[in-house]
Amino acid sequence: MASIAFRTTARTLLAGSRTRTPSFLTRACSSRTAASAAAATIVRRHGQTSIWANSNTTPLLTGPNPSRLYSTSTPEPQYSISDLPDDDYHNISDACMDRMVEYFEDIGDAHEIPGYDVEYQSGVMTLKLGVKGTYVVNKQPPNKQLWLSSPTSGPKRYDYDLVHKTWFYNRDHHSLKYLLDTEITKALGFEIDVPLDGIDN
Repeated sequence: MASIAFRTTARTLLAGSRTRTPSFLTRACSSRTAASAAAATIVRRHGQTSIWANSNTTPLLTGPNPSRLYSTSTPEPQYSISDLPDDDYHNISDACMDRMVEYFEDIGDAHEIPGYDVEYQSGVMTLKLGVKGTYVVNKQPPNKQLWLSSPTSGPKRYDYDLVHKTWFYNRDHHSLKYLLDTEITKALGFEIDVPLDGIDN
């Protein structure tokens, strides 16, 4: 009876939500046996969706919120666009491109990744990850930016912050390093750490 009551309560709460029920909750509610028929509460915070029994201090079920691509538990600094002289832009962007190319070439040498390849020509880096897609990063001197094309999150334009010495996307204030580390770590299945911090002219 306790199991039936828990499943009924969870289904009622989930049905009242305007968002689509995550599949992990549906599977768990159909198989989980509750200790009592206490009512459950759905809680969403920090990119996590949980079902809590009202008498418990820990969630019965927890899983990722599929609507969130990145975690915001450790927000990045508030970046601002710096007005770079032409020479400084080229020095900083060239150093950034060189670091990325060298780093991703080293990954290709250290790991057997089907379809992996790195190319750099005329200010354009092309990083091929086989079936995971292709990343392109290129210099954009007229705007003093770096432009990125990602198979995961699409196109982005990065400006430079002289104070924090990093390239960042002004719409979400995530750095270029953050995006590359996050997406490519997931694509390759092992942690990467692109050395883009502290680039100066």
